[in-house]
Amino acid sequence: MKKALLAAGFAVAGLLTASSAGAVAIVNGSFENASVDPGAGFTTLGNGSSAIDGWIVGGLGIDYIGGYWQADDGVRSIDLSGNNKGSISQLLSGLVVGGVYHVNFALAGNPDGGASTKVAVASDGGSQSQVFSFVQAGNTRTNMGWTNQTFDFVATASSANLTFSATQFDAFGPALDNVSISGPIPEPTTWALMILGFGGVGAMIRRRRTAGVALTA
Repeated sequence: MKKALLAAGFAVAGLLTASSAGAVAIVNGSFENASVDPGAGFTTLGNGSSAIDGWIVGGLGIDYIGGYWQADDGVRSIDLSGNNKGSISQLLSGLVVGGVYHVNFALAGNPDGGASTKVAVASDGGSQSQVFSFVQAGNTRTNMGWTNQTFDFVATASSANLTFSATQFDAFGPALDNVSISGPIPEPTTWALMILGFGGVGAMIRRRRTAGVALTA
C-alpha cells in the first residue's frame, strides 16, 4: 500500500513538473517586430514571407498593418487577406502531449470592405480548428471594435503549427492582433489521476499521524 501511495505521489509530482516545463510563449504576438516597416499605412506580404519575426505567411498573402488603423496592442496588426485570403503561422514547440492550451487573440475586421462579416479560422495545424466571426458593421479605422477570442487545443505532439487564416475570397479580411498562449492544463482524465494521487498521499499522511498519536498515548 505504501509503495502504491508513494507511486501516486511521484506521479502527481511528475505531472506538475511536466506542466511547468511545458509552458510555451508566443513570439512577437502583437506583430511589433519585423524586418519591414509598414509605416503609417500597410505593406502586403506574400506566401512564404518570414518578414514578421516569429511568423510565416501562407495562403494568398496578408497585409501587415502599420498606422493604417487602430491596433489592439501596440501600433501594428494583421489583415489576414492581402490581395485575397491568406494566413499566418507560428511553430510552437515544447508542448506537453495531452495538455490543453488556450490561445488568446484579438479579432476585428478590415473596415474598408463595408459591413460584411469577417470570418477567420484558428488551427493547431492538424485536425483541431475553430471558426471565429466578426460583425464588421459600424466599425472604422479609428474604432476597430476589437474582440477578445480564445482557441483551445489539446497537444498531440511536442510541437504544433498555430495558424490563423481568412476564409473569404476578398481583399478585406479579418484583422488579427495580440496573440498569446497559456497552458498546459491537464485533460480531465489527467486531473482525475492527480486528484487520486493527492488523496492517496493525504490518506497516508493522516494514517501516519494517527499511528503516532496511538503510540504516544
